Amino acid sequence: MLPVTQTTDLIVGQFTRLAYKARRFMDVPEIMQYLKFRQLRKRYNHEMWQNASRNIGASYAPWKGGFCRISRKGRTTFVRGGEMMLDDHLTLELMGNKSLVYDLLTEKGYEIPTHIRFTCKSLDRAEAFLRRQQASIVIKPESGTGGGHGVTTGITNSGQLRKASRLASRFDINLIAEEHLTGSSYRLLYLDGEFIDAVRCDPPVLTGDGRRTIRQLIRDENRQRLKGAPFNALSPLTIDRDCRNWLSAHDLSLSSRPLQGKTVQIKLAVNENASHENRVVRDQVHPNTIAMGAALVKDLGVAFAGLDILCRDIALPLSPDNGVISEINTTPGLHHHYLVRKKDQLAPVAEIALEYILNTSRGTLQSLLELIFHILIQ
Repeated sequence: MLPVTQTTDLIVGQFTRLAYKARRFMDVPEIMQYLKFRQLRKRYNHEMWQNASRNIGASYAPWKGGFCRISRKGRTTFVRGGEMMLDDHLTLELMGNKSLVYDLLTEKGYEIPTHIRFTCKSLDRAEAFLRRQQASIVIKPESGTGGGHGVTTGITNSGQLRKASRLASRFDINLIAEEHLTGSSYRLLYLDGEFIDAVRCDPPVLTGDGRRTIRQLIRDENRQRLKGAPFNALSPLTIDRDCRNWLSAHDLSLSSRPLQGKTVQIKLAVNENASHENRVVRDQVHPNTIAMGAALVKDLGVAFAGLDILCRDIALPLSPDNGVISEINTTPGLHHHYLVRKKDQLAPVAEIALEYILNTSRGTLQSLLELIFHILIQ
């Protein structure tokens, strides 16, 4: 039985999330956009798994409950969206809690961002943390989100801190305030401890025409993304607190009209960027960083992991002056490795993952009838 304080926190957290969902349902345009992009992601993932299955000689068919069935030589696995049957639910839950991951990394001697854990009831702790920093800070939910949801960067004052905390608390009552680290955002992908790809994800930028406002540029960019011909991004470019903070810090607003040909960065977070802002850097990662990541994911027992690194120069080893591990993703979006600037450099990560699953039987269902059928046709 949970202690009273933990039980209370769980109840409050549930009501907070319900209240947030209720507010979101009042925003009809936002809900409609969400549904459109959900369909776009569904179509993209269907094509990705269908193509990957065909390329490795496996059968592919949509199944029930949003699952899709992939089979070859008596072995069957299921996928759903970008998820695969590799890591167990406890591993996923553990790695999805940022505080716990930071604790594990610290125990193992890895550098992590300076941070504190707080709630909206203990906001004074975050305000004290902000005062101690020489630059801006980041507020994020401790767990329960992916894709950058609930995360706000560029926080420099108490007003921004309060707004960011309210946003993050919609996803989890437990929050994290951490230092903002300079450098680029990298995703290193590992399968069973083997390094298979790396991309650098840059923040989203739009190009002005001297006529449209930034708000209009964002609207038109989202319309273009929804066409999915070709696929360019799977999420909308949202006008959130991160966007407003970034624009304000650079003397811009949603009403600003960038000059013809002038590129404008829309926000600092990279999760909503497009394919031309993702660059394959597989051959540029320092060998020590690759080896460090491999040892870490194997030590943690994570079969499929996306290691997020904030780093100034990926060609140099990680160090306190060069960069740190910021997150370990156990359901890393495969689209990050396909929606890249140069298609001739991409790694077929879906094919690689399916080959591993169907060759090793890790993450498969193996029925007796399928095995008998396979033996008979040999």
